Amino acid sequence: MKCIVAAVWISLSLAAGSCLAAGNRFGQTGDKDWLKDAKYGVFVHYLGGGDDWNEKVDSFDVARFASQIEQSGAAYLIFTLGQNSGYYCSPNATYERYAGVETGRRCSRRDLPMEIADALGAKGIRLMLYLPSRSPQQDKQAMAGLGDVHERQPAPQEFTRKWSNVIAEWSLRYGTKVSGWWFDGSYNTAGWDDLSKPYNWNTWAAAVRMHNPNSIIAFNPGAEIKHAFKKLTDRQDYTAGEQNDFGATPQSHPAPQGLQWQILSYLGTAWARADGPRKDDAWMIDYIQNVHQQGGVVTIDVHVASDGTIYEPHLRQLIAIRRALR
Repeated sequence: MKCIVAAVWISLSLAAGSCLAAGNRFGQTGDKDWLKDAKYGVFVHYLGGGDDWNEKVDSFDVARFASQIEQSGAAYLIFTLGQNSGYYCSPNATYERYAGVETGRRCSRRDLPMEIADALGAKGIRLMLYLPSRSPQQDKQAMAGLGDVHERQPAPQEFTRKWSNVIAEWSLRYGTKVSGWWFDGSYNTAGWDDLSKPYNWNTWAAAVRMHNPNSIIAFNPGAEIKHAFKKLTDRQDYTAGEQNDFGATPQSHPAPQGLQWQILSYLGTAWARADGPRKDDAWMIDYIQNVHQQGGVVTIDVHVASDGTIYEPHLRQLIAIRRALR
């Protein structure tokens, strides 16, 4: 086993070195500190499933969506690949094999993140991707195929191995077109903390960075303020920052040494909800400016329809923020 693990790590190191030599499309090699200068970005939950999943993904108007993100002034977008339903808006043969599902049914035929990455990249806007830390909890077949258990229990070694392979396929697919990852539901870290075991935080991070060593990573242990700005591993680059309201700042809740400070909350009354905004324009402008002056960045969750249209009152506030801060 040790020889096999060593061989894997040698190959990962060579792949990382090759990507490092090529540089990053948004900056110089080794550029992982860009987030603190971004001021603010946008988060989009694009989720669903069912027999019409491909039709929903196919309805997404990437050109209009990219234009609206540009109007928002966001320096980056965090976009969900999928969550707990077991449906993803990108192809992944590795996931389909482990989960025992038909090609192109759970993982969409259309590669939506690739099209978004290209459209945003042309405008100088970075893309980051969202995934849960664990298998899709509502899909028992996929959980069994991936060798996982409930997300509140320690992750089995077999799951971490397989999930890292799933992530590595997406890492290969997107390369430097994706600048970072936000992993949700890192509630029980016991499955990854023991670095003497073959599969741990290092395995996971290596999969993420196999084809872009500059990818930044956050692991989210929950929305409580005591969790939002924690450092779970040395492989983490920025705080997950999940909160149910804006308000915290780098001074009120400092990040551990070595982490870029980021907060994530929503404009509506809940995640991805088409209502609100809860705060007026002046409050949000002042808050983002205050966080930026303290060395942090604000990520704003907005509602997006299945066809990729940003909820108009949310877009209107983002435009007001852009006019004030950009």
